Amino acid sequence: MYNINHMKENYRVLSETEQYILLYLISIKEGVAVKEIYEEMKLSPNAVTQAVNKLLNEGLLTEKREEVFPRRRLIYLSEKGRKIAQLLLQMQEIIKVNQ
Repeated sequence: MYNINHMKENYRVLSETEQYILLYLISIKEGVAVKEIYEEMKLSPNAVTQAVNKLLNEGLLTEKREEVFPRRRLIYLSEKGRKIAQLLLQMQEIIKVNQ
């Protein structure tokens, strides 16, 4: 049997907000501003900003600052983030099929 404490020590479960952000971004071809994410997803700006920052720190997202509006961050999936988003999509499909 797999030790659940090992998993808790070595892995972090993505929050629902983080999962939604990854799934949202995988459906978009270009970078998207944080404001666009929370407006489109109908989530609070704080929740999205915190989740985006965690995902950036973990290497699942990358960001670029706009030259015209340097405070505006454009968010992209990293290669690692894209792989996880693909897995989330596959899990959704499996759950949908079994319902």
